[in-house]
Amino acid sequence: MTLLICRTCPRYDTPNNGEFRRALDAQIAQNPAADPRTVRHVQCLGGCPEDGVAAVDGPGKTRVRFNGLHAGHADALIKAAQSHAASPTGAPEEWDIPAELLDHVSSITYKRGPIRTVPSALTQPASDLVRVETRSSLNSPRQP
Repeated sequence: MTLLICRTCPRYDTPNNGEFRRALDAQIAQNPAADPRTVRHVQCLGGCPEDGVAAVDGPGKTRVRFNGLHAGHADALIKAAQSHAASPTGAPEEWDIPAELLDHVSSITYKRGPIRTVPSALTQPASDLVRVETRSSLNSPRQP
């Protein structure tokens, strides 16, 4: 389970910069189901200008971002992070987003699958490749 919390919200309210993270952390610390090792504070989650941004994410899993949150959403975020972690891909259709967070979903980012390996013929130097003659290439002037 990974819960990402923006450490700069509200970014454009300089005197209160970072207040969202501090307030949310205080609430999370009071939840016995929360594991502080799975909470990461990140510089930005790209939810500006609406502050109060957090996301659930994991290696190879879909990232679901929430905006417009406050410290009162801490328990729902912990439930969301646990449900997300238990799902195979993290896609929202595989787990129940807590009702308190449904209206706060601001982004769903599906991860790309594994990168396919390139056939060795495409990675070899051109001098090692064999020219393949086709019917049309046999009838046309030869190109160097």
